Amino acid sequence: MSISDQTNKGPSIAELQRFIREKIRLEFLLSNGDRLVGVLRWFDEQAFSVSQEGEKPITILRMAVLAYRQAS
Repeated sequence: MSISDQTNKGPSIAELQRFIREKIRLEFLLSNGDRLVGVLRWFDEQAFSVSQEGEKPITILRMAVLAYRQAS
């Protein structure tokens, strides 16, 4: 679900695929209050893999993501 769209249940598969294809930088709001910025590498029903600039990729459980949006 995007940070600005709290009525949506979550990102559509097509939207996530577009983020990967276009290498769009995303900002994830996590349940612990942290924010993570990176490019989505892959996703499945339970997790997202995100590449952060200059860092190794990280895997985030979907249940830990409260919201997301395009990074500015």
